[in-house]
Amino acid sequence: MNIQAIDSTKVAIIVAAEELFVRRGIASVSLREIGAAAGQRNTAAAQYHFGDRESLVMSIVEYRMQSINDQRLKMLDQLKDPAKPSALRDLLEALILPLATVSGRGGYYCRFLALVHSSRSINPAYDWDTASSFRRVRSEIAQQLHGLPPETIESRIRMVANLVVHTVADHESSDGPSVGGETWISGLIDCAYGLLIAEDTSNDSTRNSNRQAISPT
Repeated sequence: MNIQAIDSTKVAIIVAAEELFVRRGIASVSLREIGAAAGQRNTAAAQYHFGDRESLVMSIVEYRMQSINDQRLKMLDQLKDPAKPSALRDLLEALILPLATVSGRGGYYCRFLALVHSSRSINPAYDWDTASSFRRVRSEIAQQLHGLPPETIESRIRMVANLVVHTVADHESSDGPSVGGETWISGLIDCAYGLLIAEDTSNDSTRNSNRQAISPT
């Protein structure tokens, strides 16, 4: 989708779909309902402009990612200094801050994104232009963890992504944690940092045998 050329009708459909998906679930909302909620006299407008539900879902992510991508790229560019390699925490701030500040309480995007991450039928590749900063920060974080096995690096980055998305979604919700200011964002960055630098015990035979010996209660 060409974000720069998107028209007001598509934006109205995206905004309506985002809210309905959060309130009722992605699989429970029809394209006709979305068209009606967007104020379209032709209730087939959503299907006309986006084709199917999955394409609409991806268009919402891509549309909302534009401002996040711009801010993250700016932060990453500010870290460029050949004489001073980026610190892991700096990279985590570039990953987390743009998403954490894009939608305040009562918004829908982060809760929508959490639904996408939890879906078994939707698997975004983040290969579009507005996800360039996400791909870049993932790569730079992985370089910081070069001492770990590749599969462990991939697993931890995936864990961090889920931690971030669901925590920000929880804050966005009116039922989220009532923590003032940006304290919760600092705490989220701390948790993500700790997750990435934790000792790797996956090949520790003693620990693994102890895990296997633990019976569920």
